[in-house]
Amino acid sequence: MFKPNQILLSCLGGIVVSAITAPAVMAALSMAEINSIARQTTVLIAPALTPPLRQDLENNRNNPLNAQGLWNPGSGVIIAKEGRKYYVLTVAHNFLQRHLDTKDYWPDSKGLPYYGIRTGDGEIHVVTNVDDGRSCPLRGEPQWQALVRFGCRDRFVPGTDRVDRANGRDDIKGIDIAIITFESDNDYPIAPLGDASQVNPGDTVYISGWPDPEKELDPNTGKCRGRVARRQRRLAWGPVTAKVNPDPQNWGYSIFYTDNTRAGMSGGPVFDSNGRVVGTHGMGSASKPSCGGSPNTSSPAESGGDTSTAAATNLDLNTLRRQFSSSQNVNFFIELISRYHFGLPIQNQPPAREMIQACLLPIQEIASNSGVVEFDATNDAFEDAQDVVEDIYKLYSFKLENLLRDEPSGGSGSLLLGDEDEPQNKRGRSGCK
Repeated sequence: MFKPNQILLSCLGGIVVSAITAPAVMAALSMAEINSIARQTTVLIAPALTPPLRQDLENNRNNPLNAQGLWNPGSGVIIAKEGRKYYVLTVAHNFLQRHLDTKDYWPDSKGLPYYGIRTGDGEIHVVTNVDDGRSCPLRGEPQWQALVRFGCRDRFVPGTDRVDRANGRDDIKGIDIAIITFESDNDYPIAPLGDASQVNPGDTVYISGWPDPEKELDPNTGKCRGRVARRQRRLAWGPVTAKVNPDPQNWGYSIFYTDNTRAGMSGGPVFDSNGRVVGTHGMGSASKPSCGGSPNTSSPAESGGDTSTAAATNLDLNTLRRQFSSSQNVNFFIELISRYHFGLPIQNQPPAREMIQACLLPIQEIASNSGVVEFDATNDAFEDAQDVVEDIYKLYSFKLENLLRDEPSGGSGSLLLGDEDEPQNKRGRSGCK
């Protein structure tokens, strides 16, 4: 039975029922406290690096303009649990259609793709039934399975729905939201959902995710950084500059903000000041330098433009997309899963104090003028030195014999390439040191 501090979305006789308990009034959390929640609930998502996909990645690295193949690690957040099944909210563009339907990438699994979800304890959870069979553009209505997509990503002839993977351009069709599930006996914290309607221009939001430095330009050379094995989770923050109604023509993005996010953080949670998820980050402003792989189709930002909150309230949608990063609206996500009668036990109560304390790190602290110790907000981002993947290529080279094929959405405990004994980094439910 679901607890009373959950939002229960279910279908009774074709009628969607939404029972939402009123959230308690709470004081704003510190950045350290929000980072603690983020560390325990933010995940890293990527397809397994099979030998063909690894070769495809190397070919693409040697010819960045080709981009026919692209390994695409992204982020997500755990938002619900039912039994031993966990639900991760993310963006649809983290799942490239060519990874889902190119059987040659998956020679040891009869052409079926498998992904890995890295949780805060460092463990990889393998998801085997990832292909939803809906192609791109999506066909039919979403069905409840290991991966539920409301949009998709493929290489299209610009301005059309025609796929051309040799000459097309990466684009998103539909609403850029997805849910992926994994199963585990471990007890992982759940990120509570907030109310995006209560987030206003000028409010600070906090974005957690796993940057991919290979998609950034090297400031010294002006070229892609090349192979970078080490990854480190980032918490970025900044003011909300504008809000619009979700529109499929804009892939559903509706909350705009000034931030210091990076490519690879797509799908990561956007927290309000109370530590609740109000959005799903997925699009950086076009002004951020990149070297390919971004789904952002906006034209370059206008140089010298006013990016203040006051100015943003009068900007049109295209200009907002050029000048600001943006996220999906969690209220819109709840509306979507209600529309398709998906039952999902979602929490909306404030994070438990025990959970917040579990991974609290006194890092990057300064003494403010008031004498209160706080994070240095002048940096606009915090690199969590306690949440690191030393070698992402090794981490995502799964041994196929460790896949739990009998389970509908894979299983946990995958070993690192070369390990022979125990599942790596089992440190309890949160992995906090």
